Amino acid sequence: MNRKPQTLAPFFRQLVRRPLSDLEALLALAMIVIPLYQRIIGRIFFEPLNYVDDTTLIMVGILLLCGICSQWSRSDLQAVSIALIGGLSFVFAFEALFKLSFYFPPRRMSPAELREFVIQVGTALTGLAGFAFGRFRFSAASWALFGIFAAGWAAWLLIGFPQLATGADYYRPVVNAPLTWNMIYALNRILKAALFLLYCSFYLPHRQIMKKSESVHPE
Repeated sequence: MNRKPQTLAPFFRQLVRRPLSDLEALLALAMIVIPLYQRIIGRIFFEPLNYVDDTTLIMVGILLLCGICSQWSRSDLQAVSIALIGGLSFVFAFEALFKLSFYFPPRRMSPAELREFVIQVGTALTGLAGFAFGRFRFSAASWALFGIFAAGWAAWLLIGFPQLATGADYYRPVVNAPLTWNMIYALNRILKAALFLLYCSFYLPHRQIMKKSESVHPE
């Protein structure tokens, strides 16, 4: 009868010992719940953060939770650090690629745009730390999602790189595919969701294939 409390006790003790993870988990939940409420009442963008899309905040919140849960066996600081690296790298990888897509030769970035681009790339590349320390891993799912994301982005460029702000094409389309604002928004969100799922796949458990040792036959 007393087994259940005894089983849960170590879990709650672990929660108390991980204040940083607990704080980040609460932040992540807020980043999920508040934007969801915004969407329910019909708002798409979160005004206090300069009109960032609510779905982006939800994706970052889920990534933070994935990072914390996947690193539960690590120290509190390690779990929080890896979760933050994943979330920041995801956001800035998309932003850096988005900015770069506006500046194919012969277009050149202004010094201010170049400075922002360098910061975005540098922050996105912090994700390499996750691979360097064995916390992130590419799996078959990762490669599949990367292919979907790359193909989708290439298609976006081929149809003229239409923008949400204006609803117009930025480049002359190679493939004519007139899109409404809702269709452009859906394409943008689908691509970001593909990148989000790619980052989620980095946290998938690594299946170690145990090699069977060769049996030694007695002489």
